[in-house]
Amino acid sequence: MKDPKKDLRPISLTASISKVAEEFIVVDYIKPAVLKVIDSNQYGAIPQSSTTIALISMIHRWSIASDGKGAVVRLILFDYRKAFDLIDHSILFRKLSELEIPHSVINWISDFLTNRYQRVKLADTCYSEWGPIPSGVPQGTKLGPWLFILLINDLKLTQADFWKYIDDSTASEIVPKHSISNAQNIADSVSMWSTENRMQLNPDKCKELRISFNAKPRSFDPIIVNGKELEVVTNFKLLGLNINNKLTWNHHIDDVVKKVNKRLYFLKQLKRAKVPCKSLATFYTSCIRSVIDYAIPVFYHALPQYLQNDLKRVERRAMAIIMRAESYSSALNILGIPPLKDHHEQLYSKLFQSVVSDTNHEINP
Repeated sequence: MKDPKKDLRPISLTASISKVAEEFIVVDYIKPAVLKVIDSNQYGAIPQSSTTIALISMIHRWSIASDGKGAVVRLILFDYRKAFDLIDHSILFRKLSELEIPHSVINWISDFLTNRYQRVKLADTCYSEWGPIPSGVPQGTKLGPWLFILLINDLKLTQADFWKYIDDSTASEIVPKHSISNAQNIADSVSMWSTENRMQLNPDKCKELRISFNAKPRSFDPIIVNGKELEVVTNFKLLGLNINNKLTWNHHIDDVVKKVNKRLYFLKQLKRAKVPCKSLATFYTSCIRSVIDYAIPVFYHALPQYLQNDLKRVERRAMAIIMRAESYSSALNILGIPPLKDHHEQLYSKLFQSVVSDTNHEINP
């Protein structure tokens, strides 16, 4: 049986007028002030950035480091226990006071965060008593992500590559052949920052992944976080992508195909309900192909032909459901849907043009 204190988290439902006020505070004050001091390793909520951009940066770095040089890339995948819920208000307000924003705005945020209460609803007539919320920022609000970005902004590493996406933090150390690893010092630095800022690392969910193409795996001392040895995994889901220790994409494509096949069931049900073909095509592009498209620029040109065929086979199945009497190519043409390969090339081209046209882009060399 699950422990409600560990497995449940509060989601705040704020009033509409509160959301309007939050939008005003974020757009006019918090966002501009945070962007002036933002860590270059932060990719979350940043204009012209995304999980795809963060993943491209990571995979590029790891691929170069491990390409025929005998080096091992040790990834430390950090996880914070209830990251948003355990933010210390006094530390947050101190960091807010260092920004170029009016004191009245800080006071407004202080009023918004403090003296909050919550209760648990089990049924229409079954409620718990109201209890105070002494820390944290409400999830599901406009302010939440920006306040967390500010809190974690001064978490930096000089001895390792580091990427942050809101509360997802990933550090990597490149260990050349015959060199000694410094991974424990990296973990200690993050642990020290976490203690100073009253954040709690969750060693059960923190993992280590070692990327290496060496025929014989190298042996390393385990990484200890909060007295617990981190589990060494062979693959890990990072920002929605299943990344393994050989930088191949079989696990990720398997995950995508399984997820898409479940959604094809709903496409069949819509077809049986005699939903028009154009509406079925809209469902396919928005709810099925969007799953295939996620972060596709990161890995598509690294896919062997048989994995590309796995993705194409999904689209063939979808077209057979929507227009059974037509061939695959004919169905795509009638519905105005570009073939999967052409569609992915368009996504690549669009991303490439956006990067090269902006000299300040996160991944523009």
